[in-house]
Amino acid sequence: YDQMWPMLGASYDGADPKYASLYHRAHDEAYRDARTWYTTDKRFQQEWFNRITDLLTHYQPDLLYSDGGIPFGEVGRTLVANYYNASIANHGGKLEAVYDHKDIGSGEFIREAGVQDVERGVMESINPLPWQTDTSIGDWFYSEGYKYKTATDVVHMLADIVSKNGNLLLNVVQYPDGSLPPEAMQFLQEMAEWMSVNGDAIYGTRPWKIFGEGPTKAEAGHFKENTVYTAQDIRFTTKGNALYATTLGTPTTAVRIQSLGRKAGLETRPVKAVALLGSKAPLRWEQTDDALVIQLPASLPSKIASSFQIRF
Repeated sequence: YDQMWPMLGASYDGADPKYASLYHRAHDEAYRDARTWYTTDKRFQQEWFNRITDLLTHYQPDLLYSDGGIPFGEVGRTLVANYYNASIANHGGKLEAVYDHKDIGSGEFIREAGVQDVERGVMESINPLPWQTDTSIGDWFYSEGYKYKTATDVVHMLADIVSKNGNLLLNVVQYPDGSLPPEAMQFLQEMAEWMSVNGDAIYGTRPWKIFGEGPTKAEAGHFKENTVYTAQDIRFTTKGNALYATTLGTPTTAVRIQSLGRKAGLETRPVKAVALLGSKAPLRWEQTDDALVIQLPASLPSKIASSFQIRF
């Protein structure tokens, strides 16, 4: 039965003893506290270990996530170690596997042992170690009447995450038969269109000296993902000799990047060139003591967010 969500008390096959061979046998009382999310039942812990080991052996996934801390003490630590060692053996001595875990709820959070995961939320600022947001464009599964995120919501969140040294793990809702609802199809099309133009500001980038600037402060932490940004909120990423500045909205007047003013003290090299990704129109710009001021072209490639490539 559902122990804490809207269907509390409703029975389901997983709680029926006759289906224990497919799911698992009943082993705990009803969930009451996040600290007891993971069972202490040793037989179930061994079953979990065997099942996840079987999955890793047959499919060798690049990423493993157990929706909490490392589970079950030594059992979980051993599984993560085996996962890493197998990846090293399969990739010529290089670790290519990623294990994500949370710093809340049950289990162990060992920052150096895996990537920190923030569910439906972001970090406050640049984290020196890689981290990840996991979220969904809707519910985690198909649910009638659920409000879907727009491509604008996700692009703004993505730019904020990447500017802070993070990665976005995004769930796309499906019908039970695996097909996509119209809302998901529309989202994917709009997201693909934006990424095809602005991907250089995201893929293979690293954080700059600061993550961004602007009037809006995102609330950090789990389940705090509904920040609404403005075109004055800007996020920075770098790649090679280029700095990318992405506006979290549609600018209607000249874009002022105060962090690149000559007196800001963040970049000693003078700006030499500015381009708008997706536009061939030459831009008029000026670097003053207070800001880098960029005049907009007659039309913008995207109404979701604009990414400027800045070279020194």
